[in-house]
Amino acid sequence: MNEPIVPLVSGKTADLAWIRALYEFGQTAAHGADPLRVRQEILNHIVQGFDAESGSIALIVDGTEDQLEIAAGTDLPPGVVGSKLQRGVGVFGHVVATRQALLINGKAAEAGLPLRVTEPRDRPAHSAMCWPLIVQEQIIGALAVNRAPSRERYTVEDLDRGQALASVLGLVIANHRMNIERDNQIAELSTLNETLQRVNAMLEDTQDQLIQSEKLASIGQMAAGVAHEINNPIGFVTSNLGSLESYLKTLFGLLAAYIEADKAAPAPLTESLARARSLRTGHDFDFLRDDIVALLGESRDGLVRVKGIVQDLKDFSRSDGEEAWEMANLNAVLESTLNIARNEVKHKASIETHFGELPKVECLPSRLSQVFLNLLVNAAQAIGAEGKITLSTGVEGSEVWIRVEDTGCGISEENLTRVFDPFFTTKPVGQGTGLGLSVSYSIVSKHGGQIDVASEVGCGTQFTVRLPIRHTPAEALQTWVAAMPAP
Repeated sequence: MNEPIVPLVSGKTADLAWIRALYEFGQTAAHGADPLRVRQEILNHIVQGFDAESGSIALIVDGTEDQLEIAAGTDLPPGVVGSKLQRGVGVFGHVVATRQALLINGKAAEAGLPLRVTEPRDRPAHSAMCWPLIVQEQIIGALAVNRAPSRERYTVEDLDRGQALASVLGLVIANHRMNIERDNQIAELSTLNETLQRVNAMLEDTQDQLIQSEKLASIGQMAAGVAHEINNPIGFVTSNLGSLESYLKTLFGLLAAYIEADKAAPAPLTESLARARSLRTGHDFDFLRDDIVALLGESRDGLVRVKGIVQDLKDFSRSDGEEAWEMANLNAVLESTLNIARNEVKHKASIETHFGELPKVECLPSRLSQVFLNLLVNAAQAIGAEGKITLSTGVEGSEVWIRVEDTGCGISEENLTRVFDPFFTTKPVGQGTGLGLSVSYSIVSKHGGQIDVASEVGCGTQFTVRLPIRHTPAEALQTWVAAMPAP
C-alpha cells in the first residue's frame, strides 16, 4: 500500500490556489506597489496558510548588519510596525545571528533564548516558527508565525517544509527592493536629465547673448569706418546731382529759347532763332546728353553701394533667434563680410581672393559672417603698416574650407594653444575683448566643423575653417554615434 501524500506544511499551504495567490502577491510587488502594503498582504496570506493566529516580518535596516526593523505584523499594537528591535535578542535576533530556522513549543525562555528586557517571562505556552530570509547567501531578515496555546503545536517537519516558503518570501522582498531602487534611480536620472536640459538651455541662451554682444561690439568698433564707407558714395552722388542740376539748367534755357522763338511773330522770329542757335552752339549738347546718362548710372551705383552696406550690417547684426538654417553660398557670405570690414582692412593691407567653386552649404549665414569678420579684423590688426590678406575657399569631399591668411606679426608658440580661450587676447587694452576667436570656435563647432590655426612669428598667421556641406543635428549625431559598433 502506498504511503499517503504528506502536505507541504499544515494548514492551506498545500492548496494550489493558495500558492498561486502567493505568486500573484510577488508579481504585484515586482511591479512597484507600495512596499508596506505588499509585505502586509503577503504576511496575512502566510499566517492564513500556516493556520496561525499571528505573524511578523523583521528586515535588516539598510547599511547595518544586524539592526532589525518590524516591516509587517498581524495583531500588533499601533506604532510597532516600523520600530527597531534591540540588537541580537529575541527570536528574530537569534535567527538572524544563527541563520537557522527555529521551532519553539512552550515558553520562549525555555528555549534558552536571550529575551528583550521588557518581555514578560510568564507567558503561557505557545507554538511558533521563525525562518531566516536569505537571498543569494545574504540574510535580509526573518519571518515568524505563532499559533495559540489551544491549538496543535507545529512540528519539525512543518519547520523544515516551511523553509521553501520563507525562501520565496525572501526573493519577493529582495526583488521588490530592487524594483524600488531601480524606480528611484530612474526618477533620479529623469530629474538629473531635466536639470541638465535646463542648464543646457541656459548655457545656450547665455551663449546666444554672448555672440550677440560680440556682434554689437564688432559693429561699434567698425562704426566710424562704415560711416566713412557710406559717406563716400553719398558724396559723389551729391556731387553728381549738382552737376546734373547745372546741365539741366542749360538744357532748360535752350528749351525756353526755342519755345520763345516758336511763340514769337514771324518778323522777330529770325532774331529768336538766332539767339536759340547761339545757345545751342555755345554748349556741347551731345556731351551733356551722354554725361547725364553716365551721371545717373554712377548715382545709381553709389546708392546701390550704400544699400548693400546697410543691408550687410543689418544681416550681420540681426539676432540669431531670427535666423534659420539655410543653403547659402559662402563665397557670397565672404564678399558681404568683406564689404563690412573693408574700411578696417584697406588702410593696412591689400586683399587677394582665390575663391573656388563651392556648393551651397547648409548653415547659419549670419553666424558664419561673424566668424569671417573676426578673422579679417584680427588679420588686419596683426599687420603693422603694409601687408597682404589672402582669402581662399575650396571643397574637399563632403566639406568646404575657408582660409584667411595674413602677413602680420604671427602668434608665439606659447600663445598658439590659447587663442580660442575666452577672454584671452594679446591686443592692447581697448582694442579687443578676447571673445572673438572663442565665439568663432563655438559657432564653427555648432556647425559640426572645425577651425585650425598655423602661425610663425614674424611671417604671419593662417586660419582655416572647415564646414560640412550638410548640417547634422546634434540629436541625429548622438544616435549615429550610439549605433556605431564598439571598438
